[in-house]
Amino acid sequence: MFFAASSGLTGLLTDAREFVVAVRFARPDALWLILLLPLLGLLNRWATRRRRMAVASIGRPAAVAGQLTHPRPKFRWLGLAYPLAWIALVVGVAGPRWGKSDEPGVAVGRDVVIVIDLSRTMLAEDTNDPIAKTRWQLARDGALNLLAAIERRGGHRVAVVVFAARAKLLCPLTTDYTHVRAVLEDIDGEFPPAEIRPGADPNFVSGTRIGLGLIAAIEAHDPRFPGSQDIVLISDGDDPGGDDEWKKGSTAARTADIPVHTVGVGSLAPPTAVEVEGELLCYTQLQEELLKQLAAETRGHYVAARRGVPELGEFFRTRVEPNPSRLVSDDQVPQPKERYAWFFAPALGLFLIGWLRGR
Repeated sequence: MFFAASSGLTGLLTDAREFVVAVRFARPDALWLILLLPLLGLLNRWATRRRRMAVASIGRPAAVAGQLTHPRPKFRWLGLAYPLAWIALVVGVAGPRWGKSDEPGVAVGRDVVIVIDLSRTMLAEDTNDPIAKTRWQLARDGALNLLAAIERRGGHRVAVVVFAARAKLLCPLTTDYTHVRAVLEDIDGEFPPAEIRPGADPNFVSGTRIGLGLIAAIEAHDPRFPGSQDIVLISDGDDPGGDDEWKKGSTAARTADIPVHTVGVGSLAPPTAVEVEGELLCYTQLQEELLKQLAAETRGHYVAARRGVPELGEFFRTRVEPNPSRLVSDDQVPQPKERYAWFFAPALGLFLIGWLRGR
């Protein structure tokens, strides 16, 4: 009997946790208004104290209490009505949404292609993150941070490109964020796709071809929607070839009118040794000036993540998302159902209870 109850409680907690995770808010910034509740409580306490002082100035509180037309209410716990009403009102204003609406919506937003450098220099362990110890891990975690922000709003399409000596499109533009997340989580800089490795071809000048990565990202974009496209390049900018191959990508991005937002990962100095199975491959350091120039030439922004995980979610919300969106799309995405009425109605009832209690 006990085990059955325990199992039922565990299942209930699991369902509750999954429900909380599924809830989305149209205006999450409004939730900060809940923090005004302690201030309102202090103001109420101050007003109560002033009333008591006024009563005490008339005579003894016990004697005056019998003359009051509004004696102290019996059910003092009803004093929670106003705080609970305020919380319900704020949550309703934030626009809670969960479940699926009967009508799918058109995916309206921007198209973002994430480009991740998986060259050998990205194996450098010069980060200050206890979990993401290599540059490529910082890049992957930063891309996941970006995806979380994109998913929170919805409507934006995302694609993923990786590159080293060659470039490969891992995921075409899509609003299937679950698939994009799986693709990103599957990236492994120690074992990159065979298609992007230099192999034994002696014609390869370098294993870091930023230009090819950018050209692949441009080709992944939908030419029907110019002006609502972005490329986010996460790299250390270190190309041992030194032949300015990245400029081909910069020129192609300018021609297509697609801004390239560059994200620099790695240590600026001193150079870091890259070793694989005890064998020294190279020394590397973040080439920040190259990434800054690339961003400037394409009207993009540079994000200096350096030795930490790039906070690309905040960057997307403030620098990318406010830009114009495409107005049409072939994608039909399920829309979460708005549930604000579930909170406005209780809030109104609780405010009414609080008002009647005070009469």
